[in-house]
Amino acid sequence: MVIRGGTMVDSKLPKILDTTLREGELFQRFRLETRVKVARLLAEAGLDRIELTVDYPPRTSQRDVEEVVDALRSYDVEIVIHGRACRRDVEAAAKYDVDGIGVYMAPTRLHREYKFGGMEFREAVDRLRDAIALAKDYGFKYRRATVEDASRFYFEENGFEKLYQIIEELKNEGATIISVPDTSGILTPHQVREFFGRLKQFCEIPLSAHFHNDYGHASSNTIEAALIGVEELQTSILGIGDRNGIADLYEVAAPLIDIHGFKFKLRRDFLRELYQRFSKLTGIKIPFRHPLSDEAKTIRAGVHQSMAIKAPQGYIPEGKLRHDFTKIFFEVTPFLSKRVVEKLLEAEIDPSVLRAISEKLAEKASEHGGSLDPRHVKEVLEGFGFKVDEKILGSLLKPEKAYILLNLDPKYHVEEMIDEVIGWEDVEEVNEVYGDADLVIVAKIDRTKQNVVERIRKEFGDAITGMRVLITD
Repeated sequence: MVIRGGTMVDSKLPKILDTTLREGELFQRFRLETRVKVARLLAEAGLDRIELTVDYPPRTSQRDVEEVVDALRSYDVEIVIHGRACRRDVEAAAKYDVDGIGVYMAPTRLHREYKFGGMEFREAVDRLRDAIALAKDYGFKYRRATVEDASRFYFEENGFEKLYQIIEELKNEGATIISVPDTSGILTPHQVREFFGRLKQFCEIPLSAHFHNDYGHASSNTIEAALIGVEELQTSILGIGDRNGIADLYEVAAPLIDIHGFKFKLRRDFLRELYQRFSKLTGIKIPFRHPLSDEAKTIRAGVHQSMAIKAPQGYIPEGKLRHDFTKIFFEVTPFLSKRVVEKLLEAEIDPSVLRAISEKLAEKASEHGGSLDPRHVKEVLEGFGFKVDEKILGSLLKPEKAYILLNLDPKYHVEEMIDEVIGWEDVEEVNEVYGDADLVIVAKIDRTKQNVVERIRKEFGDAITGMRVLITD
C-alpha cells in the first residue's frame, strides 16, 4: 500500500465493519423497531459489513436478531454475528441467514488470571481455535477470530512472538481474518504504526482494527491502522460503545476519503444525514466537539468571521463544506466582525456607523451571556434605522431553538406524526411525554423557509388540541 501526495493509489482498500448495533448497544440498548431503522440507515450508507450480537436468552431473543437480519437481507452488505469463542454462541449464530461470525477470547495473562480464574494460555488459544473450526464447519464465509486485549502483547517481553503464534494457529484452523483489538485503549498513534507495521510484516492473514477511546485516540489510531494496510476497520456511529466508546465512523471515514483519497463503498455525502437521523431515532445527541455538530459549522471569532465571509475553507475543510454543511453560521459575540454586519445588511455602510453598530451588538452580546440571538440582532439593526431581511438573517446567524409542546386528540395515531416530523431537517428531537403535553418537538427556527411551527400547524392541525412554543438561543 502506497500513499502519494495524500492519495491512496493501491486498489486494495480496507472494509469498514460498523458495530453500532453490537458494541454500540453496550452504551445504550435500543428498542427493536429502532434497531431495524438504524440497521437500514447503516445499509443505505453503503457500509461493507454490519455487526450484530448473537441472542442470549432470556436477556435477548432470536426475534431481536432475526428482524434486523431480515431488514438487512435486501441490501448489499455483509452481516456478521458476534459472540464468545464457545460452541453455544457459534451454534446460535448458525440459526441466522448471515455471512459471517466473529468470536472472541482474551489470551493475555491479565485477562486469563482475573476474568477466567487462572486459565492457562494454551486453553485460551484452543477455545478460539475450536470456535473457528466449528464456524468453518457451519459454512460461514467470513470467520473472524478476535484476540481480545491483543494490544497488551505490545508491552510484554516476547509479546509479539506470542501474538504471531496465536494468529498463525488461527489462520491454520480456518479463520479468514484476525482482529487484534486495543481493548483498554492503551496505544498511541505512534505505537499503532509500529504494532500493525510489525504484524503486517509477518502475518499473511487479513487483520482487523478495533480501538477503544480511553485516551481519545480510537479514531486516529484506526486511521493509522488503515494507512499501514489493515484490511478491516471497526467503527460505530458517534463512536458509541462500552465506557467512552470506540472509533467514530465519521472521524475515520471522512478524513480517509477527503484527505487520503480512499475510495470506499461508503457514501461520503450520506454521513451527515446518517448521523442526524440516528441522533433523532435514538435520542443520543451529537456532542459539540464532533465534526458534524451544529457548533462545528458556527464561527464565533471576529477575525475568523472576516475571513470566512470571503473564503470559509480558510477555517473549515473543503471536504466538509462539500459533503457535510450546506451553509455555515456566524454567532454574534463580543468579538463580532464588522464584515458580518455588512453581510447582514447587504449595503455599504459609513465606517463610523458600521463601527457603532458592531460595538452595540458586541455590548448586547456581553449583556446576554456572550451571545446574541437573531431576534435581538434584528432589534439592534432596526434601532439604527436599517431594514432587515429575515432570510439573510436566517442564512447567516446561528438559528434559535424552539421547544414545541403539543396536546393531541386521543384518537390520533401519534406514531404517524413522529415518523413524519422526525425526518424534517430542522427538527432535532421528537419525544412522547406525560403530563401537560403529549409530544415535545425540539427544532431549529430556520428563517430562510417556512417556520417549523407553521408547518406543524399546517400538516397536523386537525390532530392538535393545544400548542405552546418556547424559544431559546
